[in-house]
Amino acid sequence: MPYTEQHGSPTPPRTCSQLVRLVICWLPIYWLTIVAASAQASSPLHLKLGGSPDSIAYARLLLGGALEAIGQHVTIEEVADNDNIPMTRLEVMLKEGNISVLILGRTAERDRKFLQVPVGMTANLVNQRILFISKGSQPDYDPVRSLEDFRQLGKIAAMGEAWADRAVWESNDLPLASISGDWRRLYRMVASASRGLDYLPRGVHEMSEEWRLHPELDVERHLVFVYEQDHILYVSPTQPELHRLLHEALLAARDAGLIQRLAKEHYAQVFKPPVSLQKRHPIHLRSAAP
Repeated sequence: MPYTEQHGSPTPPRTCSQLVRLVICWLPIYWLTIVAASAQASSPLHLKLGGSPDSIAYARLLLGGALEAIGQHVTIEEVADNDNIPMTRLEVMLKEGNISVLILGRTAERDRKFLQVPVGMTANLVNQRILFISKGSQPDYDPVRSLEDFRQLGKIAAMGEAWADRAVWESNDLPLASISGDWRRLYRMVASASRGLDYLPRGVHEMSEEWRLHPELDVERHLVFVYEQDHILYVSPTQPELHRLLHEALLAARDAGLIQRLAKEHYAQVFKPPVSLQKRHPIHLRSAAP
């Protein structure tokens, strides 16, 4: 008896030929979806970087390596004349999306303004500080063996207004003076006896490059100031998808030991004179909560 469609009757089973036609119809759409997703995954991600030449070189090495490790190709653009842009201006550029990311000390204000990836970016090298001091003042520092010894010197630190170090020094009751605008004026200010500024703390990785550039200053020979607050990556709030990708990539890079390896390779000079990190006496500081 031939099948007659009735209201409320179950849908008849599809014949073999109907199933074949359905597969043939939908197969091209399925493959187009797969190809499109694959193309999207393999499309290069574009990063715009700003900062000093060395900070850009390290960001290029680390971010490029971390993203490639999860299968994400990346192209990198450097902001023109970025070495002459003050940090305060770079942060404005990050907020507006004119640069993609910055590696910075963590602060509550930066956490409010930017998207953060809470992964240490320098294997705790940046949070070990060595001092530029005025010429001939090394004997003042020679007796120091503790934080209290250092406090008793009454020396005044010179810092940029936007530096995360300010909160660390303040939380350890260490006097400081800060300036707005171009912080690089601080080298000359510490070198000048009339400014009342005694030392300029720099990350060990920074000091390994900068000591040659500032013969007007001495590198303090024996001490390293250590606190548990590595720099992290801040991402422009205009790029939430980039933030998601970098969060995934950098967690994987940390767990695989990639950050540790790249930091020690890139900043190998910190273990050579005059920095000689491994030979210095540590002065431990309390970290400032972000």
